[in-house]
Amino acid sequence: MSLLTKFLAVYSRKGLRGSYRVTKFLSHRLKSLQCVPIQTESGTLYADLRISSSRGILANPKSETGEDQVMRNFVKNGDVVFDIGAHLGYYTLLLSKVVGEKGKVIAFEPNPELLPSLKMTLESLPNVELFTIALSDRKGEINLFVPEDASMASLTDWTGGIAGKVHTIKCEMHRLDDLLTEGKLPIPEFIKCDVEGAELSIFKGAIKHLNQVSAPIVLFEINPLAAAAFGKTTADYFDFLESLEYPKYKFFEVSLDGIRELKSKEIEYANVVAVPEAKLHLCQGGLR
Repeated sequence: MSLLTKFLAVYSRKGLRGSYRVTKFLSHRLKSLQCVPIQTESGTLYADLRISSSRGILANPKSETGEDQVMRNFVKNGDVVFDIGAHLGYYTLLLSKVVGEKGKVIAFEPNPELLPSLKMTLESLPNVELFTIALSDRKGEINLFVPEDASMASLTDWTGGIAGKVHTIKCEMHRLDDLLTEGKLPIPEFIKCDVEGAELSIFKGAIKHLNQVSAPIVLFEINPLAAAAFGKTTADYFDFLESLEYPKYKFFEVSLDGIRELKSKEIEYANVVAVPEAKLHLCQGGLR
């Protein structure tokens, strides 16, 4: 990490006035700030500081969502896991470390603007394979709506201006069931799915493989604004997974200090882990 990058990291971490604007300004003018190595707990992440979420990681490279602990509790050495919505690769790095040499991480990221730095992050990880496609409940070509804060990119324009000006990029779209049935992907034990409201479409496109006793554990994001842009409510996510006959999914809310059983489908802005009945014994270490 260069002296300038170290300075910007400290400057941002202290929350000094103007730190966000200064870092943004410099990153749009200095190529050296468009692929910056940041040391996280799981390894080196290469970040483009033009992207606001990259600047957040530079300021604080430690996860503060509880998702990391869920992954450590539920994912085992040798597992196959899917990281749907890999974005910068922050959790891809962690999953790669947890599954080890005998495991496999399949990362999905359709935004080509993230790929230069993402590929650098992943190139030293032999147990990770990257698919540069979107997932949904049908196959075809679709627009990806990308705001200035690319972490809020989605298959619909849901941000309403809160994440900056939005532009569109064409991307390929596939169903997980097709890819799995055709043998293009291994069967996962764990899925992390963070796709800004498109989660339900992905679940529907994977119904054959989700509707099994041995279904994967699914960690997904609840975002009512993004869900509404798809014409859905967050309760629809739970209703669909509950409607599956065989896994008998139970839901837990994720927090920094563990997970707790979900009491209401009306929860807003949270991460939720859906655990099939056959794997509920794995919850014990994280319950609070």
